[in-house]
Amino acid sequence: MSKAASTLRVGDKDVPFTHADKVLYPRDGITKADLAAHYQAVWPRMGPLLMDRPVTIHRYPRGLGGGGFYQRRAQEWFPRWLKTADIPMKSAPHLMVREVVADSPAALVFLVNIGALEIHASLARAGAPDLADMMIFDLDPPGDFTDEVRQAAWRLRDALAALGLPVFVKTTGSRGFHVTVPLRPTRSFDATRALARAIARRVIAESPQKLTLTPRKEQRKGRILIDIWRNAYAQTAVAPYSTRARSGAPVAMPLSWDEMTQGIHPRQWTIANAAQRLCGPDPWADFLAKAVDLDTWAASAPRDLRQTLAAPAA
Repeated sequence: MSKAASTLRVGDKDVPFTHADKVLYPRDGITKADLAAHYQAVWPRMGPLLMDRPVTIHRYPRGLGGGGFYQRRAQEWFPRWLKTADIPMKSAPHLMVREVVADSPAALVFLVNIGALEIHASLARAGAPDLADMMIFDLDPPGDFTDEVRQAAWRLRDALAALGLPVFVKTTGSRGFHVTVPLRPTRSFDATRALARAIARRVIAESPQKLTLTPRKEQRKGRILIDIWRNAYAQTAVAPYSTRARSGAPVAMPLSWDEMTQGIHPRQWTIANAAQRLCGPDPWADFLAKAVDLDTWAASAPRDLRQTLAAPAA
């Protein structure tokens, strides 16, 4: 990476990049340059997981604590080399939303330049936005993280593995974990959400005092939400290796299941120690290769789940 007057050379792109020493995380002294360096370091692992996905960013132009907002639409003043995709609106398919597709470390560095502290990625590729290529179970505790969230992740993992589905896990960099099944893009989000709901209900039936599908906190009665609602058209989830807009700049970190032992915490990886992970094996190296075809899987799936896929609920 080389620096010009107000640009950074990232790969073969000149990226607009001003005020490199601007502090984005005031309590931690983390600057724009630090955040840009993080994304360039993790790109070899992050890139294949992010490639061709529309992204929504959580921007804090004045840094954490200065007020933030989510941005989905690409702007006219974005660099011309920045890849975008026109995604049909669910409610009006003839109308398009032009979204950024982060296909290079240069793209992420540009997003850092405009204050992006979080990168949220679609659960579908830009070329087929209505076909899910992953199914996510977002474990959301009623308060901050406790070890019961880790235990819930294992319950989900065991249930999914018993059904013959590949299962991966990452920290969210916040309060919980994302338990994720990679899919071949053959089914709509209505189908994958219906399947996720049916599987979640199976798991909840074994621990109804601890787990719930009820989104509203006041109705959860202290239970952990298995959030399956991200499995929907144009919804997103925090991207692997993205930082979060929290003190310490925690990172959404892919894990191996061997790491999901007591004492783990969803905010234990940060921009300060994320690079250490790159020295060891990549726990999500085979994520894409293990994508399952739900049509093939359904042939030997339990009857109730097979019926759920055949007639998904909206």
